[in-house]
This record gives sequence, C-alpha cells and structure tokens, in this order.
Amino acid sequence: MTFANNECKGFRIGALQLYLQRQAKQWLIATDTIHDDEKVPLQQHNLEMLPGHLQPQRYMFTKSPNVCRLVPQLLDRPVVVKTLQPVRIPPGERATFYISSPVCIGVVLPASEVLKSELILTDIAVQRLSDTWFGPSTQIGELCYADKTHARHSKGELKVRPHRAITPVHIHNLSEQMLAMDKISIPVPYLTLYGDLDGSLWTDSLTIQHKSLLSLASFKIDKLDITKPQTSTLLSPPRKTAEKHSLIRAFTDMLSD
Repeated sequence: MTFANNECKGFRIGALQLYLQRQAKQWLIATDTIHDDEKVPLQQHNLEMLPGHLQPQRYMFTKSPNVCRLVPQLLDRPVVVKTLQPVRIPPGERATFYISSPVCIGVVLPASEVLKSELILTDIAVQRLSDTWFGPSTQIGELCYADKTHARHSKGELKVRPHRAITPVHIHNLSEQMLAMDKISIPVPYLTLYGDLDGSLWTDSLTIQHKSLLSLASFKIDKLDITKPQTSTLLSPPRKTAEKHSLIRAFTDMLSD
C-alpha cells in the first residue's frame, strides 16, 4: 500500500482495529479492540486522522517511507488449546483434527530508496490470549498462550476466518488403552503460515504419536511442498527452527482411560 503524506487508513481484522498514518517524518500506529469478531469480514477504510481517544506509537524517520505492507504471522509462543467437547481415541486408531489459532499482523516497511532493508515496525496480535504454563510440572514446561477449540474433524465444518490460522493435527494412539485428550499445545512458532485462494490461513500439519503415559508424545512437522501445484501461497516462515528431523517434544495433556 502506498500512503500519501498525512494519509490515514483503518483496518478491521477480526477483533483488531488497526490504524496507520504516514506523516513526513514519522509513521503513527494505533490499535483498538472490537467485539463480535466472527461476524465481520476484513475491512479497510480511509480516515482524516487517527481516533482521538487512542495513544499511537510513533516511529521517527528523516524522511518516512511511503509504502507499507500488512503481513500475517503466527504467534511467538505455543498455543495451548482446550477442547470444548471430550475427545477420545481408541487403541490403534488415528484421528485428524483442524485446530485454529489467532495470528499476528506485522506492519512492514519494504526495502526502498529510504530503507536499505525491510523493516518490521511492530507485530500486533489480532486477539489477546491469556498466559498459561504448560508441562508436566512447574519446573518442566513452557509459557504459552491459552485458547479454546471445537477440534473439528472435517474440512467442511471449517469457516473462512482470515484472522485465524488452521493447523491440521493427526493423532495416532499407539498405546493399548483409550486415549482421552483435554488439551494440546500447538507449537506455532515452529510452523510456516500459508494463505489459500479462499482467504483462509493454514499452517504446516502436525503428526502426534502417543505410546504411553510414561513417555512424552512427539510432534512431527509435515511441511507443505510448495513446489507442487496447489492453491496455497507461503506468507511467513517459522519464527523458530525446529529440532533435527522436525521432531518436537510435546507436553500434551492426554490421558489413557
């Protein structure tokens, strides 16, 4: 997007209302939160100035660049999602769930005559999630974000929500007992984000193998092969590099009945 001097734009992305204004020597960025985010599609509108009740962040330049991009990105910490309905997988069975998580919006100034390289001004979460600790104890685990999910098992049940990214999760119960799943931590910082032609957002898929309560489950990241014909476009790379062979030890709240 190209901004003239003093031009101001507003963007509605889920529950996030984002305001950008370019001035001769600075960029101003302000945000607000709106409810009923599921009922409103992406919106853009022009404004004369930033809303007076908001306190903007100021980014100073000798001469401000006139081009800006909004780039969706995955969150910077894993997202612990709690299933809204009980989920049980019998011994030896497999199941696939489609779990969504809110994204961030990066405000990016591309490389230009003014900037030698691309500059990310800020990274704004579309939805504010609460913090939670996830792990087998207070000493072992990690700080995550907390969310809830319907854990849908059919693509046909999915809504197109441009402010949430869908992660396909394949679970294989290799144990000899019924597997009950209450929570699961999605390692979104290790995943790539893609955009589909219908406006939906997708990540790499995950495969989880559960063998017993005595060992941690493991995530295997299944990367999308973007060299093959498809409708997805890479939007942003992972924030972190996964361990060798794309295996991540997962603290999953799974219990054998």
